[in-house]
Amino acid sequence: MTRHDGSGLAQALPPLALAATGALTGPPALLWAAMAFQESAGQVVMDAEHYDAKTPRNGKDWVLQTSQSGYAGSGYLTALPNSGVSTNTGYTTASPELVYNILFSATGTYYVWVRGAAPTTSDDTLHAGLDGTGPASADRLNGFGTGWIWRRSTMDSVPATLQITTSGLHTIHLWMREDGFRVDKILLRTSSSSTAPSGTGPAESPRINTDQPPTGSLVINGGATATNNPVVTLTLSATDDSGTVSQMQFSNDGVTYTAPEAYAITKTWTLSGGDGSKTVSVKFADPAGNWSNPASDTITLDTVPPVITFTSPKDGEILVAP
Repeated sequence: MTRHDGSGLAQALPPLALAATGALTGPPALLWAAMAFQESAGQVVMDAEHYDAKTPRNGKDWVLQTSQSGYAGSGYLTALPNSGVSTNTGYTTASPELVYNILFSATGTYYVWVRGAAPTTSDDTLHAGLDGTGPASADRLNGFGTGWIWRRSTMDSVPATLQITTSGLHTIHLWMREDGFRVDKILLRTSSSSTAPSGTGPAESPRINTDQPPTGSLVINGGATATNNPVVTLTLSATDDSGTVSQMQFSNDGVTYTAPEAYAITKTWTLSGGDGSKTVSVKFADPAGNWSNPASDTITLDTVPPVITFTSPKDGEILVAP
């Protein structure tokens, strides 16, 4: 199996990444998840040759070619050799496979569009899937011709769809149904419009490093050094290379943190009991589940008012003006 590192160069995966059957092992979304295409506004676009993992099976593989003009990017992938083989069932472990890491922010139903071509009507179908599974909603895409064309229809006469139920990192998969099929580009979008993209379609989505956690800061009561009220206001700021900070959690001791909650720029917080120096810590997370190192601020809690002591005149003493 091979993967891409974002530079356009394929690299060999370690042998332990494959089971004896040639199947991907381990959670699919964790396979080389350092880089991922970023979904934005309900749409994500990938050039086929920019896969994150590729698995040949049963003597078939996805091979980069450039002989048919009109492709997007640096080429297209063809399921070869073309010997008339068709895999209708059991394809997740029997057919050559392509995997694309995608960081989703928006959940919902995504329509699967593929820009493909086929030398003959015996080479014009493929399967799509999500997180290592091949749901019936996205199998047997068909209707491709000898020229490049965008298609979302399936042999069940319904559009191919995938359900993204949680935000964060997922994997999109393509499997050969018929060898000889050529795939150039993949588009997933929440729009149900039946209007196909024109030409080579939208520009490819950016790829981001999903291993990097957010960075951020916390300020208590606008930077005050002391307070007489244990209920304080926290001002929060965080950024992530994905463009989204999704969660945060807090601690009064730097050890035990609250349950994750949606990221916000302010929060009302109660300091730990007793007067003295108080430190509040926060950690931030991005949609890929990377948690930041703690950010913290310190304030002195002083709830005891001053004690006034009179030293003169002494109790019972009368002072007479000179």
